[in-house]
Amino acid sequence: MESVKEKTIDITTGTQLSLLKWFWRQYLQRFLTLLLLALIFMTIEGSMIGLLSYSVKSLFDDVLFAESLQNIYLVGVVIFSIFSVRALSGLIQRLLVASVAQKVAKNLQSDLVSHLLSLDMEFFFKNAPGLLIERVRVDTQKIVEMGATVVMTLGRDGVSLFSLVAVAVYIDWKWALIAFIGAPLLIFPVLILQNWIRKIALRSRNADADNTTRLDEIFHGVKSIKLNEMEKIEWKRLDAILNRARRLKYKMESGMSGMPALIDLVAAFGFLAVMIFGASEIVSGEKSVGEFMSFFTAMALLFEPLRRLSNISGSAQVAIASIDKVHVIFNEVPKIVNSNVAISVAGLSKTLDIKFQDVSCSYGAQEVLSGINLHCEPGKITAIVGASGAGKTTLINMIPRLIDPTKGKLLIGDVDVRLINLRELRSLISIVSQENSLFDDTVLANIVMGQSSYSQSKLEEVLADSFVSEFLSNLDEGLNYRVGPRGEHLSGGQRQRVLIARALLRDKPILILDEPTSALDSKSEKMVEAALRRLSAGRTTIVVAHRISTIVNAEKISVLKSGQIVEHGTHQDLLLRGNYYPELVKSQLIEKNGSK
Repeated sequence: MESVKEKTIDITTGTQLSLLKWFWRQYLQRFLTLLLLALIFMTIEGSMIGLLSYSVKSLFDDVLFAESLQNIYLVGVVIFSIFSVRALSGLIQRLLVASVAQKVAKNLQSDLVSHLLSLDMEFFFKNAPGLLIERVRVDTQKIVEMGATVVMTLGRDGVSLFSLVAVAVYIDWKWALIAFIGAPLLIFPVLILQNWIRKIALRSRNADADNTTRLDEIFHGVKSIKLNEMEKIEWKRLDAILNRARRLKYKMESGMSGMPALIDLVAAFGFLAVMIFGASEIVSGEKSVGEFMSFFTAMALLFEPLRRLSNISGSAQVAIASIDKVHVIFNEVPKIVNSNVAISVAGLSKTLDIKFQDVSCSYGAQEVLSGINLHCEPGKITAIVGASGAGKTTLINMIPRLIDPTKGKLLIGDVDVRLINLRELRSLISIVSQENSLFDDTVLANIVMGQSSYSQSKLEEVLADSFVSEFLSNLDEGLNYRVGPRGEHLSGGQRQRVLIARALLRDKPILILDEPTSALDSKSEKMVEAALRRLSAGRTTIVVAHRISTIVNAEKISVLKSGQIVEHGTHQDLLLRGNYYPELVKSQLIEKNGSK
């Protein structure tokens, strides 16, 4: 599967229309009433500028050149009223558009995150968090910001342009024709610029995603950067990305600036021609000064909305580029879904054993596991050991269906996991992982994780068994202490104990322990192992570990090597007759008796 960044290269006209139709149906159509109301006020605001240019005729002919103050108040009230109505209608339409834009942004971001959470882990392996953050936050904002600009410009300035042209034509159609005679010359350059801006906008959005991804990696890996003296190297990598983004943005702004520049050149020739032609008619008495000034005002005002309208093609291309990026994600579909005949957990056996039957798993062309046959029995501890990269994590990720086997079957309670309702399947499992799974919330929230059906006595028992209670007294607010992003306010051992407490509180029939004591000191490790042994009673327990002390009492130890189970047995059996297991112990990939 390609990453969401690599899928978008160019957007054809047909694709643009399909993207806009999709966006309209999904996010704008529901706000049609508000948009129509905003359009009405845009029309009022835009038409006032035409009325203003026409009122200039009365100001010159009936007041200034007539040398009479009789109509000055009437003309003044008209002009004041025009500006007042324009101001009020402009305020209302902007508030309406802003309201719709913010609602669309919220709905789009919410839907996008909801869809992302439904996707398989494979998608997240191939798309960096920084890239996805860019899609959810920046691209959605680009869509609504550029979209609002396009809507307001088309509505307000489109009407302004129409009303000003109408005034110019009404005063003298020949003058208007002369003023616009060079307009057809703009068509070809504008089309070229639009196509160029579209391509640059797509590349610019990719550069922004690279920037966010790089920053995400720098801030999450700042400790490693400092310890390995990589500050300058990382800064240079980011600086190169920033320079590329800067150059692309400059190119895009240059293209967008080119359109109003072309319009100004055409306008200059048009004005010059009208002034020469119109002056002769004024001198001859065919036209009044007021008519000329009204026409001149209309033309002067006309080119400003025309400039803004020429710019919206660039803004539209930026918005469409972002819509495309978001749409690509919405087109991703999860492969791990419920079967059409999904079985409820209520129909499963009470003794939930786990069987791997000739299971293989591949990531693309790379085979990670091959021909795995393994039986994990209820009430017993099954340990999985092996060197890094042997496939241990892949094997245990199959149980909650974070990934599916490429070949073979995985059975829980003699039922293929693909036939079990996915949500209910995961409700059977508690996991303590070596990965940091804490959120920026309180200690209590990280243990409870949304559960509500627990008693205070059960919570206290869990806190004691996981030895979280030992460090709670050292925290300012106890259970209400906020652990920080990824639990950074706690030590490694404290974070691990919170994760163990979470698994203890879930109290599920299947227990998966992925390096459960990796961050604990030897004293806490022994106590936690005792708690985990009590927890595993009557449950199907799988332990992945490097430390020999963690698995020495397991009823079965299966040894993985290059994606295959090469031997299995108890700790003593494997030490006596095993080939690879003793090597692991001796090489200290597994710690013997808890010491290196």
